Amino acid sequence: MASQFFELLLKKLDQHKRVIIQPHDFPDHDAVSSSFAMQYLLTQLGYNCVIVYSGYISRVSLKNMINWLAIDIRHINDETLTPDDKIIVMDGCIGERNVTDMPGIEVAVIDHHQVDAPDFIWYEDVRPDYGSTATIMVEYFKYFGLEIPEAVSTALLLGLMFDTNSLTRGVSPSDIKAMLELRESADLTLTNKIFRNQLEYQDLDNFKDLLKDVQRERNLAYCILPYCSTQMLGVLGDFLLSIDEVDNVVLITPHHQRAYLSLRSECPNTNLAKIIKKQLNDSGIGYGGGHKHMAAGVIHSSVSLNNLPKIMNQFRQQFRVR
Repeated sequence: MASQFFELLLKKLDQHKRVIIQPHDFPDHDAVSSSFAMQYLLTQLGYNCVIVYSGYISRVSLKNMINWLAIDIRHINDETLTPDDKIIVMDGCIGERNVTDMPGIEVAVIDHHQVDAPDFIWYEDVRPDYGSTATIMVEYFKYFGLEIPEAVSTALLLGLMFDTNSLTRGVSPSDIKAMLELRESADLTLTNKIFRNQLEYQDLDNFKDLLKDVQRERNLAYCILPYCSTQMLGVLGDFLLSIDEVDNVVLITPHHQRAYLSLRSECPNTNLAKIIKKQLNDSGIGYGGGHKHMAAGVIHSSVSLNNLPKIMNQFRQQFRVR
């Protein structure tokens, strides 16, 4: 069992020295909630922990979760890290382009994406068949015989709900079991309030742009949008996927000389993580990753934004042959 090996990792850590818990850059609800849970777990076991992230947090529902549950998460610019800090990467993997190489020693990776942890880390727990890293944390608490407090349960439930879209994608039996357990101790009123209120009024402009320019080719919906936040790309992708005739979605938006992509699929034989890595990582024009059913990526600033239609056609080709 992975938790047993995690206990061996803890024996190698010095309780008198700080442990950095690092979610992936531009963290989402699952990354923040699983980091929050790890911070609480390690604190209960006698370790000094701080959550540090890179990038930025813009999604209103995530800001609300952090504020209303009093999650102590700090930006890398506001925290002094040292080469002696030990780092546990949550919901991401060191070596991936969406995980900043912070000062310190990366000792562990706990994730549910399709990633390959580097050989130098002390411990890895990667479960791509799980719908969320939050589910993994539920099992850690159970292993150590610790009750999950209400705030942590609420955060983990939100992380699980957001990453699986309320148990409608990428779900394993472990996720279902975790959700039932978390509902027993979470603040369900607050959970529902945060989950329902995902948009701000200004976000409606993104829907206007999408409805004006979206195109469909058989069961694929695709669109090159004017500027749109990376968080909204996922929301818009889920919106298109709710259309009966649409099973696959590719969205691209330019941003500060770069471009961001979001992919969604309901087709069981489609692996979006492989598609986006082939089109971006292997070609050298960018980087990306994710899951079979959900993936995201970035196109390098060296690639002209005039090439976005050509890049979109390359992605469309991947779905034509399926």
